[in-house]
Amino acid sequence: MRVLFVDDHEVIWSGMRGVVERLAAERPARTPFEWHCAHCLSEALALNVQVLDLVLLDYHLPDAECHAAMRALRERFEAAPIVIVSGDQSPDRIRRAIESGAAGYIPKVMSQGDMVAALAFVMARGVYLPPVALLEPVPAPATADDAQVPNAEIGSFVTAELSPRQRQVFARALRGKPNKVIARELGIAEGTVKVHLAMVFRALGVRNRTEAMYRLLAAEAGDALERW
Repeated sequence: MRVLFVDDHEVIWSGMRGVVERLAAERPARTPFEWHCAHCLSEALALNVQVLDLVLLDYHLPDAECHAAMRALRERFEAAPIVIVSGDQSPDRIRRAIESGAAGYIPKVMSQGDMVAALAFVMARGVYLPPVALLEPVPAPATADDAQVPNAEIGSFVTAELSPRQRQVFARALRGKPNKVIARELGIAEGTVKVHLAMVFRALGVRNRTEAMYRLLAAEAGDALERW
């Protein structure tokens, strides 16, 4: 398991390494364990690392705004999910991080065990949000007519009504993967990815992956796509 942690406070490096080592011990050893640390975005981008399985990113960096850092890291390590690790628990900030493509948001006040569980959920193709994130109201459908799937039926809609390909595309989109990466991983055209997502979003009455994810969470259907 190859992990990069970007944070300018060295005092928490060892603590986060302990979290990731526990996570790696619970997962099949697909790749050797590699732990990389960087104080800032420029240092992270300069690392002689080609492929990562996970990127952990502090919200506040000395040389880059968080959303710009995520864009740069996604371009550099496009297949790796990016998880924000921060002391800031503002629901609005968490939502904006997910909208920018984060696959999870972990408050630094969480216990080590809870962090391990959160990262395990992300690595199992989920999107992790801390409970505080749900204090912000779930976005309403774009229009009343767009909400074609009631909350009570979202879980069954995802598991029974979507095709296997739609579930694969939707699950990857929820994890923040760009359309071009989804297309390459699944061996389909990028235009096909857009069509699949448009159909799913329309059925859910949402405009983007973040609203879709909040709808799944509100319906307690967040694990419906985990294995995809």
